[in-house]
Amino acid sequence: MEEEEILQYLTMLGEELMRQGITQPVRLLVVGGVVMVTLLKNRRSTEDVDAILLDLPEMTEKPPITTVKKFIRARNAVAKKYNIPRKWLNDSVKQFILDYAPHPDIHLWKTFQMLHVYFPSKEYLLASKLMTFRPKDQDDVRTLLEDLHIESREQAQALVDRFVPDKRWQDYYELDANLNDIF
Repeated sequence: MEEEEILQYLTMLGEELMRQGITQPVRLLVVGGVVMVTLLKNRRSTEDVDAILLDLPEMTEKPPITTVKKFIRARNAVAKKYNIPRKWLNDSVKQFILDYAPHPDIHLWKTFQMLHVYFPSKEYLLASKLMTFRPKDQDDVRTLLEDLHIESREQAQALVDRFVPDKRWQDYYELDANLNDIF
């Protein structure tokens, strides 16, 4: 997905939420590639939109109720209209954000009618990418390190400690090895 497509899909999602009868804004935290494509512009595209719904405790209930059902229907309507996978917008990052790094320093990026899209701080995004450090994230990590003027392993470790203070998760994601590969 390129920036123009991302904006098109989110615009349509906002419209679909209104059609579904949503009367209060749905807050969506978007992380990962979309931030890199739209804010830092270090790459042209991303595979999908990684996001979680904010302020909706029912999203973790089984089966999901009201607002979440409407959100899923709206997301699926966008997928059908543009002939893209239903998981074009997915919550695969939910466990990381909710359990391991639950305080992302969010700010409002854009509104699309009943859809308010938030981005995490660049610092949070870098911390999460340092934790996972997948091959596809290496250019993003370099861009964020440069943008944030982080030049040492110690600075990077301090940044991760701020957002993922539990050393067990740092060990699980092999943060030491990741930082050794970078610095």
